[in-house]
Amino acid sequence: GELPEREVEWHVPEQWNAFERNRGRAYHYLFSQLVGLNSLLEAYKLFKAGERQVAAVPPADLDDYIPQDERRSVGWWGAGRGFLTHHMVMDKGKIVNYQICTPSTINASPRDPWGQPGPYEEAVMNTPIIEDVSDPARFTSIDMLRAIRSFDPCMPCTTHVHTGAGTVTREVNTCSCGAD
Repeated sequence: GELPEREVEWHVPEQWNAFERNRGRAYHYLFSQLVGLNSLLEAYKLFKAGERQVAAVPPADLDDYIPQDERRSVGWWGAGRGFLTHHMVMDKGKIVNYQICTPSTINASPRDPWGQPGPYEEAVMNTPIIEDVSDPARFTSIDMLRAIRSFDPCMPCTTHVHTGAGTVTREVNTCSCGAD
């Protein structure tokens, strides 16, 4: 049987804090689940009525509906550390550019137009690359990666160091998440 309809409403809070952010997330999850459930029930209803077409456009007519001029689009999704964005350019019905920009990339940010360093770069300025140890057996980490990890535990695995003398590649396991 179907449950009676319910109304769920969320108002933007006057002040933002951790409690309101978590309450907003809870509403978002509930809302998303209700939308999914509603879509599933609608699909069952159509299937029961004999509808088997899964696309709004019949497959034979699909080419008529694909835009042939240039189209640009962007999609935003709120993630734990900020917004995840997907950027796409289509031309002549084909995807010619697709790019994902993660919150970590935005937060790390390169130098701005006025030459000011981003937060990660500023945090590692004058930080020794490796800890000062006299016994190599006691070496435990790279100090610069510790500083970056304080912002985002996943970033040290994707950190690139520009030396001005070309690319330096060295395999180092710095993962603090246990994914060895």
